[in-house]
Amino acid sequence: MTNAVRRMTGRSALAALVLAGLVSTGTSMGAPLPDGGADAGGGSGAAGLLDQNTALDGRQNNACGDSQRLTGSGVLDGSGQITTDCSTSARSHSTDTLTTGDGAQATAGDGVPLQQNTAERGRQNNACGNSIESGLYDGETDTNCAARDQSVSKKTVTHAGPAQATGGSGYLFQQNTAQQGRQNNACGNLNNGTLSGTTEVRCAAHDGSVSKGTDTHGDGAKADGGNSTLGASQQNTAQEGRQNNACGNMNNVGLPGDTEAGCATHDGSVSKGTATHGGGAKADGGDSQLSSTQQNIAQEGRQNNACGNANVGSVSGEAKAHCATHDGSVSKGTATHGGGAKADGGDSTAELTQQNIAQEGRQNNACGNTNSLTLDEGGTNAQCSAVDESVEIRSKKHG
Repeated sequence: MTNAVRRMTGRSALAALVLAGLVSTGTSMGAPLPDGGADAGGGSGAAGLLDQNTALDGRQNNACGDSQRLTGSGVLDGSGQITTDCSTSARSHSTDTLTTGDGAQATAGDGVPLQQNTAERGRQNNACGNSIESGLYDGETDTNCAARDQSVSKKTVTHAGPAQATGGSGYLFQQNTAQQGRQNNACGNLNNGTLSGTTEVRCAAHDGSVSKGTDTHGDGAKADGGNSTLGASQQNTAQEGRQNNACGNMNNVGLPGDTEAGCATHDGSVSKGTATHGGGAKADGGDSQLSSTQQNIAQEGRQNNACGNANVGSVSGEAKAHCATHDGSVSKGTATHGGGAKADGGDSTAELTQQNIAQEGRQNNACGNTNSLTLDEGGTNAQCSAVDESVEIRSKKHG
């Protein structure tokens, strides 16, 4: 097994969002945290295997700028450039809390895959600028991410299964991400991209929520890649919790033009005496006998924002997607029961191009997601905005 991990860090265009709290001052008191731990396992291959498997369990999980099999200047005699910037800040306080779970799990499939599997569980899960099988010639790739959490939890109990990202078997190009918790931010993760233009992705998330006496039960976010006997290009993302932000994740794109995706989320909610039971977000890629190109996203919770995710795009013009969500709602004495969001890719014996999105909760914003896009000299511009300032008192939701 070969683990190819490279980190490239430059200037952060979003650093101003988190200047007030670059240093974590989180405090936990009371009961211990029994946990299964994070687990990242590489698959078995008969020939060559290039895997990047990341499992993060806890607070402020920040997988940033991890490039796999990156070809750029000096190899192809190009002048390409990759810049990745990430910032996180947490000032959370937990008192008398109990957290039980099986841990985050990232498992690669068997065969001859080029895979990138990421599983994150906890708060501020930030998978940013992770590239797989990218050939950069004269273009530029710029990815910026920022997450901030100032939540306060008191006497809370959290029971959840693990966040699981599992790669399928066969001859694969896959990128599977499973995130569970608050502020799940999967941003600028490129899969099998050839860039001779400019690709720019920016994401920001902020959570200032306060939870008191809450009880949360979830089965965990799951992202599973489908199997293939020849070729498959997949990108499967499952996010569960608040501020789920899948932004600017491109799958199998050739860009001689410009691509720009910008996303922003804000959650200032307050929950008191609430109970939440969810079935877990699930994104499953379908099987294929020949060729499969898929992008499956499942998001469950508040402020689900799937933005600017291009699937099989050939762009010589411009493609822009900008999304923003805001949630300032207050919940008191509420109980929510959900069956979980599910996105399943279909099977194929020939060729399959799919983009499946399932979102459950508040402020579901699927914006600028292009499937089988071809632009010559034209332009594509998608802009979305969602605002929620509702107040719920002793309300109940079952579904």
